[in-house]
Amino acid sequence: MLGVVLSPLQTPGSSGMWRRRLTAIGVVVLLAGGCFDRQGLDSTANNSGYPIGEINFKDDAPANTTVAQSITSLSFTRPEGGEVSLADFVKDKTVVLVITRGNTNPICPYCSTQTARLISAYEEFTQRGVEVVVVYPVESAVHSQALDAFLESSLQKLSDPNRPVPFPVLLDVELHAIDQLGIRKNLSKPATYIIDRSGEVRYAYVGNHLADRPSVQALLKQLDDLSGSASTATGQ
Repeated sequence: MLGVVLSPLQTPGSSGMWRRRLTAIGVVVLLAGGCFDRQGLDSTANNSGYPIGEINFKDDAPANTTVAQSITSLSFTRPEGGEVSLADFVKDKTVVLVITRGNTNPICPYCSTQTARLISAYEEFTQRGVEVVVVYPVESAVHSQALDAFLESSLQKLSDPNRPVPFPVLLDVELHAIDQLGIRKNLSKPATYIIDRSGEVRYAYVGNHLADRPSVQALLKQLDDLSGSASTATGQ
């Protein structure tokens, strides 16, 4: 909690000046919080419509953007080191690519909650022949160690916090992939993509605020709809 102490030299005629100063302090405090967007993203718990502790994501979340080109050429860094291409995952399975806001201080509760729910529902994705890939953007390589704290925060939201993370969690060092996707916003806007085995982006959703993300059920519905469309197209 930030305490504000008024100077004993404040005079009655200076109340307007102090009001302006306190307003400025409040703005600085908001900008300093890792879960507040410095560029005007509607990101506070109240503004996003979900009280802290009751985080909900959208069950009805049709695609809200398009991707003009294949994104399978995007590359990321493994936590243990070394580069990996998105194409390495897409060649075997349909991929749900989830991009978190990244290294914020404090850790974004929306991102950790989203990751925890993906962990809980992972078997539902694998039953559909789908791999989940989560990306954690960092501004520089020295921030990569923050991923451990983020994953620990995500696991603490599970009934079994010792459960291993079952899917790849990769780093976007220096925000190269974020910039290629055009989703930079104080690190990244929350974004989700479904890429089929041919490398085509079949679903793309970029959030306008921190809680603006498709729920697990919304993603499973998208996958089922895409699977149904593919079966119809092949006459199965």
